[in-house]
Amino acid sequence: MMTAIKVLRLRTFLSALGLTLLTVAASAQTPLSYTEDGKTHFTVSVPDFWEVRVGGPRILIPKGEDAEREVARVFGLKPKSADTVWIGFIVPRGVRTLEEGADYVREIGPHLVRDPVVTKREVRRIGGRTAHSITGKGRRGGRGVQFTAVLIDLPGPHVAFSVTVLENGFDPDLLGGINSVYDSFRAGQ
Repeated sequence: MMTAIKVLRLRTFLSALGLTLLTVAASAQTPLSYTEDGKTHFTVSVPDFWEVRVGGPRILIPKGEDAEREVARVFGLKPKSADTVWIGFIVPRGVRTLEEGADYVREIGPHLVRDPVVTKREVRRIGGRTAHSITGKGRRGGRGVQFTAVLIDLPGPHVAFSVTVLENGFDPDLLGGINSVYDSFRAGQ
């Protein structure tokens, strides 16, 4: 039979263990690597309870255009609990520098956000790498959105492009997950 002191110690231990497990669960994430031809370009960590969709390389004809366009692998991340937030990543083929990346963004931008209004441009560091970001607002799928488009310099002749799209009315608590994705960004070697 357990004494009252042993029961109290057991309860204290279980409470502490529960808090520890909650802390570990809250910080647990799954690494996701963007690879091409056996080379890892970068890795990010996907927050728990977020979904990943991966599209492989393909040839598309954009709506309203006649010319085919080669599209590299794209992966998208979104919280399971909300369709109002989306983060996409790609390493565009043939884009070797941040300057070429800026041309790529100008070309692809109208397909991502309609009627964009840029509110901020900055140079920053993501995963220790030089990154150029553009923040603004516009429309996507008939809805008002905020966006941040980021070009991240990678080792060798490659650039990562990412865009985060937030529909108006998104849950601001989701910003922590978005920031954790970018905070986890690590370039391959």
